Amino acid sequence: MQTQSHTSLLIFDSQGVCSAAHPAQLERYVGLHFDDFSFFNKQDVCVFTTFCKQAPYITLQVELEQRTFIAKAQWCQGNQSSLVVSLSEHFEGYRQRSNAERLEALIEGTQAGTWEWNMQTGEVVLNERWANIIGYTLDELSPISIDTWLLYAHPEDLHASDAAFDRHFSGEDPVYQCDVRMKHKQGHWVWVRDCGKVVTRTADDKPEWISGTHIDITQRVHDLEQLTQVRNELKTIIDSVPAAIYKAPFDEPCCFSFISSQISHITGYNRIKFVQSPHWWREHIHPEDLDAQDTQTRHWRKEGAQGVFKSDFRFRHKDGYYIWLTEYSQRMQTTANNGQDYLVGSLTDKSENVSLSNRLDAFAQVLPGMIYQFALTAERSWHFPYISEGCTRIFEVAPEAVQQDPASLLTKIAHNDRQRVVRSILNSAQSLDDWECEFKVELEDNEEKWLFAHAIPKRQLDGTVLWSGMVIDITDRKSLELTLLRESTTDPLTGLYNRRHFNEQLQQQLARAERDGTHVSLMIIDFDLFKQINDQYGHHAGDIVLKEATMQISAILRKYDIFARIGGEEFSVILPNTSLAQARHVAEKVRRQVEHCHIQAHEHSISVTTTIGVASTEQTTAHPGALLKQADNCLYQGKHQGRNCVVSD
Repeated sequence: MQTQSHTSLLIFDSQGVCSAAHPAQLERYVGLHFDDFSFFNKQDVCVFTTFCKQAPYITLQVELEQRTFIAKAQWCQGNQSSLVVSLSEHFEGYRQRSNAERLEALIEGTQAGTWEWNMQTGEVVLNERWANIIGYTLDELSPISIDTWLLYAHPEDLHASDAAFDRHFSGEDPVYQCDVRMKHKQGHWVWVRDCGKVVTRTADDKPEWISGTHIDITQRVHDLEQLTQVRNELKTIIDSVPAAIYKAPFDEPCCFSFISSQISHITGYNRIKFVQSPHWWREHIHPEDLDAQDTQTRHWRKEGAQGVFKSDFRFRHKDGYYIWLTEYSQRMQTTANNGQDYLVGSLTDKSENVSLSNRLDAFAQVLPGMIYQFALTAERSWHFPYISEGCTRIFEVAPEAVQQDPASLLTKIAHNDRQRVVRSILNSAQSLDDWECEFKVELEDNEEKWLFAHAIPKRQLDGTVLWSGMVIDITDRKSLELTLLRESTTDPLTGLYNRRHFNEQLQQQLARAERDGTHVSLMIIDFDLFKQINDQYGHHAGDIVLKEATMQISAILRKYDIFARIGGEEFSVILPNTSLAQARHVAEKVRRQVEHCHIQAHEHSISVTTTIGVASTEQTTAHPGALLKQADNCLYQGKHQGRNCVVSD
């Protein structure tokens, strides 16, 4: 029987109530606070059994809260009698086992194979686990000798084992230890950690009995090999990227604990310089950029160091000139190193990009337009990664403002063209065809410009479509085109469409009506006895009459009706989506309007009337020639009837 050395002192009064105790020992070993223990004086909670009486003590066994204690009690006489009890916990079971039994339990718990070797006689003693590690039983390995070890150990590892034994025998190493491979029964190699120690020596101080253990470490060796392979692959990847990768404490960002070899190619300095001299790094940053970088860093840390931190700065190369570096870094949290956070980041040489950007900006200054890059993401958000100063000349918006608010450029496009421009961009994004578009912009002071944009799209890996292109001002060219178009399609006297454009429009309207299942009507208008006006008042007066009369007619017609001069004093109107009855109603309004119109020409008030022939696809085939012939026949019928009338049948 063994007892614990620490005890608890309890004092009971004559009524059997515990009135005092040593609190610290009581709560630690009994598991109850004194305030609770004072109530546990009942027979069913605290049971005292007398062992013997030996003055002045009484030895008791106390069962308290299902635990057994040994107690020594002594009566003390004072103002009142009291019983002082010293408790020591009673232990049974494991602690009563012999050292050999406990050692055997430890070996079984660690799954260790044991060996004992008499170096002088060659005798070897192995346990069953030693054999199991390599897939055998002891019976299968019998007879056991030192040759058993030599047979199954890897030949290359025997040399390392012998050397480790020699170091231990000479006293250089306190114990023998060596990791060796052993041939498994199934043919593969098993890694074991072989440890041992000299237990006895001969009279002449030679090693005699050596005892040790085998621990199977195969899985650990494989894990280490995989970890080494991953590390080598990671190192290869890091060394192959064009950026220098680094790691640094979060509180000391310039104290690099690691930086890849690429830093030597970028800066010209040996990478060891960066690890050994933390303040040296800051000394090589351009003074103008150092303050800005510190300000950015403080703001990033103040905001909680969330996300990726980016900065651009100049760094003095080993050869004396400055290079531009771009740094990306991110805060990493870890439970290792007492939970200290650290930074991982990259440093990239962007000097060539900066130089190219400067040359591009210089080139952009002399271009007559604006060069740009426009990006449309897969989520349909858009921005301008680059836009030249030509933006100010063309759109009257600074490039910086456009990059901050891309919509500021869109609002400059004329409202009538805006939807068409957006639709053409989306079509180009889908087909990846070149984007070409002409559109009008509205600037300050009601100034209008015509622009031509051309860009080549390319889809990025993340799905973004990036256009690279140019916008030029084509206002002068567009004005000339519009002038030429107007001259080629309009009558120079009245400003109405000419006969050629009229014929084109008639064919288009008839084709559309046939496709949509609607009707087209046609009016042919002839000014009655117009030759008399020319003869009486002169051709100039006749021109004034035609211009004023056609203006009066245009006011009656709809915006999409097509009014054209097809002869000297003969005009025609195409009425899309109009029945014969509706067309006749319009023609009658035109006739009355002209009849009541008095036109001033050279101090003369001139009146004129019209005869109008009306035809519709309701009566004839949807063919330009047939419709014109029908309307023309009606016109001549009206002239024979006395003029100043409308004829539709």
